[in-house]
Amino acid sequence: MLKPYAVACLAALGAKASGTCELFLPSNAACRDHLQRLGLPNWYRGSADASIAVRDTNLVAQQLTDRPGTFSDEAIAVLCQQLDLSVGVAEGLATHLDEVILNALTHSDSPVGCFVVGQAFPTKQTVEITVLDFGQTIRGHLTSNPKHEGITTDREAILSATEEGVTGTVVHNRWGEVNSGIGLFELRKYCESGGGKMAILSGGNYLTFGSENSASAHRFNGHFAGCLVNIQFFAR
Repeated sequence: MLKPYAVACLAALGAKASGTCELFLPSNAACRDHLQRLGLPNWYRGSADASIAVRDTNLVAQQLTDRPGTFSDEAIAVLCQQLDLSVGVAEGLATHLDEVILNALTHSDSPVGCFVVGQAFPTKQTVEITVLDFGQTIRGHLTSNPKHEGITTDREAILSATEEGVTGTVVHNRWGEVNSGIGLFELRKYCESGGGKMAILSGGNYLTFGSENSASAHRFNGHFAGCLVNIQFFAR
């Protein structure tokens, strides 16, 4: 089965092509129905099947281009209803998701906004959510701020973006607000405390964060023009 990050990438590609492309779904019925439930065919020409019902473990691929409003609260409520989570933890997860979405919408200059896809795994007591944009890289955004123009690699940029107070926005974001630079920092802190795992892909690198309290850096075979944040939240 394709993970949320793969579905998010494919949905965003379909949206970028303005629905002019055709999607060929796999012949395996379980895989095909899984992609239908996550809403992937909605972004391609003539491949959606309305008879396939969405399950309460699915967060259908959503395209966001403006303030998310209550989206994060509703998304977490859907995905976490089968997990053993306290109300306070669920509220915290919604706040963290909201911060990642706001980062994507205010920093990326993405032509398709951002895409969010999620899946709950009740037997594993985990939730996996991906937020993806096809805008500029994290390095491109950070180096637009003279304070961070010395950043020369994607690895350094991703790591810097997860530090408190680091932002590429010099004065105000696209909505005229002052950026705090704490979105990814708070999420990294949450994951490193044992609440989950996070992977951030941008440009030629991806970094993973978890309870090991040490970021792990990896090379990406290619160049990802944008940013992908994939988060696994654990029941706690």
